[in-house]
Amino acid sequence: MFVGDVPTYVIDLANDEPRRWAEVISREKAVAGRLVQEASKEFERVPELLRWIFASLYQAFGGLYTGEIGLWAEALNVSRGTVTILNCAYELSHVRWPKVFGCTAGVRWVDGLGMVHVRSLDWPLASMGAATRIFHFQREKREFISVGVPGQVGVLSGMIPRAYSVTINWAPPASFPSFDFGPTFLLRDTLETCDSYDAAVEKLARTHLSTSVFFTVCGTKEGQSCVIERTQTKAAVRQMTGPALVQTNHHVADKFAKNNEELREVKEGEEVFSLDGSVRRADILNNALAEIPSRCTLDELAHTLNFPTVLNTFTCQQIVFCPRTGDVKVWRRVPD
Repeated sequence: MFVGDVPTYVIDLANDEPRRWAEVISREKAVAGRLVQEASKEFERVPELLRWIFASLYQAFGGLYTGEIGLWAEALNVSRGTVTILNCAYELSHVRWPKVFGCTAGVRWVDGLGMVHVRSLDWPLASMGAATRIFHFQREKREFISVGVPGQVGVLSGMIPRAYSVTINWAPPASFPSFDFGPTFLLRDTLETCDSYDAAVEKLARTHLSTSVFFTVCGTKEGQSCVIERTQTKAAVRQMTGPALVQTNHHVADKFAKNNEELREVKEGEEVFSLDGSVRRADILNNALAEIPSRCTLDELAHTLNFPTVLNTFTCQQIVFCPRTGDVKVWRRVPD
């Protein structure tokens, strides 16, 4: 079942990296430990030496937030390599790491609220739903909001109130990952440095990436929304042209369509993440958003995320961002 009581923390970016997460660690160390233990099963055959090498390369190539990663490693009594690998789980999913990284996102205009951004996160960790937390990152008067889990320093879903919101969807890989910007790290850096919708779109579309990804970006003005389909060096920006704009896990842009072949064959039980399943989820959410009355509440919009297969056995978070008002609503999946 899904519940709306989500613990919330303030992360003071004025503090140096090792101090930023002190309160979260003191309260959520056990939760983060369970996540690490569950996720570690996916790469238990990776020797510690290779984990150390991976962390060293990440740092050598200018990877961000290494101080925060080191703090979490120390707090959880695991290696820096282990925490680095976990924070690069998205990238590792593109090297045949076991994966079920789904996700469905959509945007539409609502009278009285402005542009509203809905998002369903599908992730292959059973404990991730219950571990979901809301983080308010602050530096003096500037703030952005992230929906994540303890131990995760990158961002999958975030918003700058009264400016824009961005969510990440898994994209089929175009090539082997590099040590350029990881998508979750780029999104956090964007939220930390870009004050406007236009600046965010520019940065997300032009920055070289480690691997492919979909960014759904939602502004405050009517029609101010786009999906940025990315490979490591190229981008296709798909603007909102109808009542709703949606993204699942397949490319719509013709120039990247060949990458969808990765989705034709999936494991038994993961058909919802196949190419056909991704197209179907997009159609379901698009129709649901288009049929919602032009004046409705955020809770009513959230119901569009409850249609199968937008809602599936791997769904762990449901999120609604309203950038114009600064409101965010989050539901996390917990054991029945």
